[in-house]
Amino acid sequence: MKKLLYVSLLVLSVVLGSCSQEAGNVEVSISGSSLPLIPATAVSCLARENAGTDTPTADISPSYFRVPTITFTRKDTTKNLIIAFIRINIPVPGSSTPINCEVGGDGLAALKGTWFNSGTKEALIPSGDANKTFSTDCALYCGGITMNSGTTASGTMEVFGLERDAAGNETPVKTSTTITVESF
Repeated sequence: MKKLLYVSLLVLSVVLGSCSQEAGNVEVSISGSSLPLIPATAVSCLARENAGTDTPTADISPSYFRVPTITFTRKDTTKNLIIAFIRINIPVPGSSTPINCEVGGDGLAALKGTWFNSGTKEALIPSGDANKTFSTDCALYCGGITMNSGTTASGTMEVFGLERDAAGNETPVKTSTTITVESF
């Protein structure tokens, strides 16, 4: 009976282990240590891309912050990395409403010209690249933030996606970094 239990546990751990995400292959970082809250409207990367040669319309609500550059670093570049969406969650001191901001789809693709201009508009970091770092070339904006002056708040920016090998096997990816917003 003990042998059967041992074998069952061993098989279960192998099966569950093969379904888990790869630990630590993908890391994310952002430029800037503390991002200022700006009391104005702004134009997102998606609005710029969609405007073409026309003047883009401000689509980011007043009181926004911007993440200038997001950098993805991989230890193993043998698989494609596809980013599905980015979520920012920052508890605000003295407020019951945290900062929540998500970007995916065309808004995510607009953060990098090659992503937006591809046929699929997929946030794809291709395999085989000798350069293990990959950065966005347009800022991520989050607007409509309510924070008292003189407040600093820190939270997380999470990146969700998957890695796909040459055979089409996919492994989920979730990584995060700290993000700090400051209202002056």
